[in-house]
Amino acid sequence: MSKDFVYRWGIFPLWLLLTTTIFLRNPIPIDETRYLSVAWEMWLRGDFLVPYLNGHTYSHKPPLLFWLFESGWAIFGINEWWPRLVGPLCALLNLLLTRQLALKLWPDRSQIALKAPWILLATLLWTLFASSTMFDTLLTCCVLLGMLGLIEAIRGNSLKGWSFFSLAIGLGLLAKGPVIFLHLLPTALVVFIWAKPDYSFSKSWFGYLGLSLLAGSAIALAWALPAAAAGGEEYANAILWHQTADRTVGTKIHARSFPWYLYFLPLLTFPWIAWPRLWQNLGLTRISDQSGLRFCLTWLAASLLLFSLLPSKQLHYLIPMLPAFALICARLLDQPERRYSLFAELLPAVLIGLIGLFLIILPQVPGLAKLNWVKQVEPFWGLSVTAIAIILTAFVVYTRRLSVCALSSAVVVSIFIGFMFFFQYVGLQYNLRPAAMLLKQFNDHRIPTAFVGDYQGQLDFLGRLTQPLETIEREKTAEWAQQHPNGYLIFLEKAKPVQAFYIQPHREYWLFFKTATEALASGPA
Repeated sequence: MSKDFVYRWGIFPLWLLLTTTIFLRNPIPIDETRYLSVAWEMWLRGDFLVPYLNGHTYSHKPPLLFWLFESGWAIFGINEWWPRLVGPLCALLNLLLTRQLALKLWPDRSQIALKAPWILLATLLWTLFASSTMFDTLLTCCVLLGMLGLIEAIRGNSLKGWSFFSLAIGLGLLAKGPVIFLHLLPTALVVFIWAKPDYSFSKSWFGYLGLSLLAGSAIALAWALPAAAAGGEEYANAILWHQTADRTVGTKIHARSFPWYLYFLPLLTFPWIAWPRLWQNLGLTRISDQSGLRFCLTWLAASLLLFSLLPSKQLHYLIPMLPAFALICARLLDQPERRYSLFAELLPAVLIGLIGLFLIILPQVPGLAKLNWVKQVEPFWGLSVTAIAIILTAFVVYTRRLSVCALSSAVVVSIFIGFMFFFQYVGLQYNLRPAAMLLKQFNDHRIPTAFVGDYQGQLDFLGRLTQPLETIEREKTAEWAQQHPNGYLIFLEKAKPVQAFYIQPHREYWLFFKTATEALASGPA
């Protein structure tokens, strides 16, 4: 079996291994359960224009992901496995588009295109979210399509390139809203940084860019304008203005300081950032002579800067820029054969081994030992990761050289093992199915039920609820209980209740059902 064959086809079994992790866990609250519930309510209503959550219009996200869920339901019937496969399928498309972009950037260096998907596949942040039921891998597909369009356009294929770019803008707007502009526009606007001297461009570049933005926006408006008319004034204001301005500039949601992303970059780009060969090769590379490298560096640096400037920050917001990182690494690692020190080649394996040792002693680590799930951790998790590190070490010692394929495989298998053990230990903390089925029983028997506080739709799809769950303010608890003496109230609290009809952990909180009598006797907590 040739080396090229392994690099060309080996990503598929590793991707499949990551994908199987969806069967090791239930949909994770709050995000995954919420998005499933939005699609479920759209399906129940037969309304594929306006997203709804628990009886109210849902303006936080556009509908493309929900449409993908519902398209599978139309073919296969209502099920859970299809919507949970959408994210991994988008992740696979990320890998293939990254390979295609590498071929366009370095057409005479096929090894870069073979290695780039392997690097993305094992970049820690991307790997952790590759199987998630969220918007990030879908948005990454749009970003990659847009970047492919820019490269096609700069190489003279204007119609094809700007068509790709317009489609990327339109789909990106439908996938996650105006954030697509932050990913694509900076690289397009500073073309003079990365294009010359290999490629020439004229003022018409910016004219085509403007037309592409209009065309892409028109694709999104074909949904947004009818949806705004159907969803009412409040929904229209939200999707046409507030979700753009308020959530990017004036938001207090996930608000964090400017350098917050920088603190996590070494961890999120592990293991590649810890491979000395990458840094050694960087010192041997003249970036000024490499338009492909300049393109990827511009893409990565501009996106990171813009997202650092915005107040709202979440780690998964960086996922669409990780293909740029993978392409940079693949280019730097594609160097003539040289002799590297054994220590430099062994360092990633050593670090993986240290992570394994940390997992072994995790229940004794101060601060973490108090967490309920950490108390249940057994040595097998850490020993499994340590065994992978030992195998990788033996491979490097035998071959005197670490390969991208070997390191990627070690990381992906370690992440698979991590999912397997983690969700075994956390148990009900990330599994709301029992609570959802209990609520369904109440609904089927027309027993009054209400959620106290802010409800995020966690139970709707899991319980296949067909009616919105009533929500009440905390101050109305006693009044509601008096009016519904045979009813149940659902609470989400930090403190575990002394007595309740049903109790289960919910992430770092407690979810519990109380009868009206229990609620009147003891209060909500």
